[in-house]
Amino acid sequence: MNFRVTKEEKRLIEDKAFIKYDTLAPYLRDCVLDKEILVIPGLSGIQDELNAIGNNLNQLTRAVNMGQANVVDLIEMRKEVADIWQLLNSALQKYLLV
Repeated sequence: MNFRVTKEEKRLIEDKAFIKYDTLAPYLRDCVLDKEILVIPGLSGIQDELNAIGNNLNQLTRAVNMGQANVVDLIEMRKEVADIWQLLNSALQKYLLV
């Protein structure tokens, strides 16, 4: 599917899309299909941080399974991830109530 926009329209669409989406297609699809697009100010980049933590957690899990790391390290990592999710959920609730 192709359509034409001016340079200014393209910039505006990309500015809005890249707040939450990595590519334009999912953003445009959600807009056209009237799906809710929730953007919470101040949380940009959080997905990258969580992905990095997830990668570290996977590496640590493999190390524990191979006997190369202490299980205590894994428990601490799990607690930190749970704390982050709690903060995110709290921010989401505050945003939805405003």
